[in-house]
Formats: sequence, C-alpha cells, structure tokens
Amino acid sequence: MTMLANEFHDVESAGRQIPIAFLERIKEDFSRRYGGGKAATATAKSLNREFKSKLKEHMKYCVEHPEEISKLAKVKAQVSEVNGVMMENIEKETIRDAMEDSIMFNLKKLTYEERKAKLIEQLHTLNAAAGADSEEED
Repeated sequence: MTMLANEFHDVESAGRQIPIAFLERIKEDFSRRYGGGKAATATAKSLNREFKSKLKEHMKYCVEHPEEISKLAKVKAQVSEVNGVMMENIEKETIRDAMEDSIMFNLKKLTYEERKAKLIEQLHTLNAAAGADSEEED
C-alpha cells in the first residue's frame, strides 16, 4: 500500500468525522486556489503536481489532529441543530402571523357586514316611513 492509502485506511478506522473533514478541507482549499476559472480551463491532470502535495498535507493534518476534527464536527452539529430550531420557529411564527392576519380580516369583514346590515335596516325604516307618508298624502 502507498503511504496515502495507509493513511486513508487509518482514517477509516477513526470514524466518519475525519474523512468528511478531509474532504471539506480539500474542497475549501481547491475552491480558494482554483475557483477563479483556472480549474475549468485546466487540461486533464495538469493540476496533479501542484495539488498533490496539498492533498497529502490535508490528510496528515486530519490524521494528526483528530481531537480538533471531532470538536469541529460537534460545533457544526450544534450549529446545524440551532439552525433547524430557528427555521422551525420562523415557520411557526409565519403561520401564526398568517392566522392573525386572517382573524383580523374576518373581524373587519364581520364589522363591515354588521355595518351593512344596520344601513339596510335604516334604509328599510326610512322607506317604510316614506311609504307611510305617501299613503297619508293620498
């Protein structure tokens, strides 16, 4: 086995946190170095020589610092959990606001309907009074 393969085998036995951290570190480093379009225009295997040593450095760091990787994974999990709770609370608040808006709309609608009914009632009263006056005039 090559040295990189041996290190990867050791990483596998250490759990999932280290390989995931390794991949995340590679992605960040690669994006930082080649994100401006260099990777898109590079020919096949032209970045191997340049980035091969970086792969080895990242692997070595992850294997030699499992405590830091574990702490970082725990913090990321906590952040993800808090983010989930916040999103859930925002969704609940949005639903609550929509329900309050609906209730207020219905209250305004009922108020309008009540006013409308009173106006119609007053109109009938006036019409009835006017009809009684017109009968007296005959």
